[in-house]
Amino acid sequence: MRVSAENMIARRRVGDKGAVDLLKDAGFTGIDYSLTGMNDWEDTVNAPGALSYAEELRRYAEDRDIPFVQSHAPFPFRHGMEMSVETKEFYEIVRSMEFAAHLGAPVIVVHSILTPDDSTFMDYNVVFYRKLLPFAEQFGIRIAVENLPVRSGPADNPVPRVLGTPEKFREIQDRLAHPLICGCLDIGHANLTAKDVPAFIRETKGYVQCLHVHDNDGSHDMHELPALYESDLFTLEWKEVLAALKETGFNGPLNMEILKYMNRFTTESLPTALKLAAMTAREMARVLEAE
Repeated sequence: MRVSAENMIARRRVGDKGAVDLLKDAGFTGIDYSLTGMNDWEDTVNAPGALSYAEELRRYAEDRDIPFVQSHAPFPFRHGMEMSVETKEFYEIVRSMEFAAHLGAPVIVVHSILTPDDSTFMDYNVVFYRKLLPFAEQFGIRIAVENLPVRSGPADNPVPRVLGTPEKFREIQDRLAHPLICGCLDIGHANLTAKDVPAFIRETKGYVQCLHVHDNDGSHDMHELPALYESDLFTLEWKEVLAALKETGFNGPLNMEILKYMNRFTTESLPTALKLAAMTAREMARVLEAE
């Protein structure tokens, strides 16, 4: 089982190849390439020669045996915008899919779109993802639907998005019914919306092909390093979470989405922080791989 981490913070600090080296040297064996929050989008993803650059980066990472195992699209697209590449926000999702495919990432997470009325959410998003599927087919990449945490309201009182329950998480994938549609289970988000995370995992067996692993206090989307032993700050019970993942047969990659944890460290101390994160991921992977 590969253990991976998203690269947003690392690439901001040391660039793409520097981030590959940083994550590899820390002990990770895969990378989640984040195309969200990029401050160099036009110079990297949308530049002339961008796809050749992605292939060069793919080779660099694969030569170090730390391939790009998944990715994440930007999410500026909003309800009411035209679902066309003529719309900048939609185009950025499509371009991200193409760039990620050239990186060798087999899957890209694309956020669902909030609607003014929850009763229209499912129909609207079925149309949205169907508009993206021809591009997924063209580029040869899967689209992962993520369970997102908050619709509106104060941070200490999160309201589940429509996909924040196992039933809705399954429903949208069933309605799309396409081999290039899959699910990304965000464990931290499940802790905000479903509370009983092991039950969420068991109830979505067969619907989860990739993970976002991080910890929180049950009220705030903290994206912190999982506390596997004991914590006064966080509420996830990782022994039960891992048991549920093992029961469902999940076999990786085990992907850490710990950007807020990573961003608390200086560039000089980030290698040490990432080594701890990789050790934590490997401990989790050993539980899942145990006979």
